[in-house]
Amino acid sequence: MRQALPGVGFTVGLGLLATAGIETVISVPATPQIGTVPAVQTPANADLTRQPQPRPETPVVLGPPALTGPIPRHLALPSLQVDAPIVPVGLQPGGNLTVPDDPHVLGWWQGAARPGSQQGTIVIDGHVDTAAHGPGALFSLRQLRPGDPVVLSTNHGSWHYMIIALRSYPKVNLPAEIFTSTGPPRLIIITCGGAFNRTTHQYADNIIAYALPAPINLPGRS
Repeated sequence: MRQALPGVGFTVGLGLLATAGIETVISVPATPQIGTVPAVQTPANADLTRQPQPRPETPVVLGPPALTGPIPRHLALPSLQVDAPIVPVGLQPGGNLTVPDDPHVLGWWQGAARPGSQQGTIVIDGHVDTAAHGPGALFSLRQLRPGDPVVLSTNHGSWHYMIIALRSYPKVNLPAEIFTSTGPPRLIIITCGGAFNRTTHQYADNIIAYALPAPINLPGRS
């Protein structure tokens, strides 16, 4: 359930959340490709030495992590009756993004944007299921639809988002631009899906929900 994150010195193209539950008996249905994912524009002065290379025609700059700002604590998906705690996660020495072992706990990549940032992507990940715990908080992520609300609670209030698109990507084709620190602010939520290979203990796909800030944010409230 780990992936080599697109970035400087990291291997690119290995699907995020590479292994869910070992010997799981749960089958995750296919994900509909719905909604519109807005294009991410790379600044003209981007440092090309810092861009990942899974798709050379789509240059993306990860940039430095945000050092200040709200820290995500909980993610609520009211339409799915999900309210899951969030813990900060980082990178392993080989460049792998850590995922909390408990599928009911989600991870916020500390190298990504923070709520309230004027640019960049907030990245939340989590197991779809595990053999020990069964279905996780994101097991029904594929059931989200454009317009569904998302509430990201932080140590400095709650931030509201709205789902705009849902995609399923083969892990070998996971777009690097989902990790960008440039472009308009947005939130992505990632888990596994597709066929489960009992030999490799890996799901074939990544399911990604894209969300944009809702018209009303509530800083200072929790």
